[in-house]
Amino acid sequence: MLSLDEIVFRLKKAEKLIEDAEKEFKMGLYERCCSTAYYAMFHAAKALLLSIEEDVRTHRGTIYMIWKNRERLGLDEDDCSKLSRAFDLREESDYGIFRQISKDEAESVLKDARDFVEKVKKILL
Repeated sequence: MLSLDEIVFRLKKAEKLIEDAEKEFKMGLYERCCSTAYYAMFHAAKALLLSIEEDVRTHRGTIYMIWKNRERLGLDEDDCSKLSRAFDLREESDYGIFRQISKDEAESVLKDARDFVEKVKKILL
């Protein structure tokens, strides 16, 4: 059953997380910025899937369903690639120990997250 409330709440969460990621970036917290930016995209992706009455429990499953339904959802391969890259960078920033996330990487994923969330909002609202 379609939950409009959950869609709206997830979009609001995505917007809040973008704001948080921007603050983290300004503070030089690049790993946190990447993680937070990804979660903004994740919540937007979940909202999008809910709009077609799909729901998935895992992050990888969510990304898979976004790829699988991209045309139906109004996304292109670049949008899906941004989500996949952000997920990979989030895993690296949260769990990796052998390298640090650069300012350029954080700036790139933050831009991708802004673009992705805005596109999802245009599709859904």
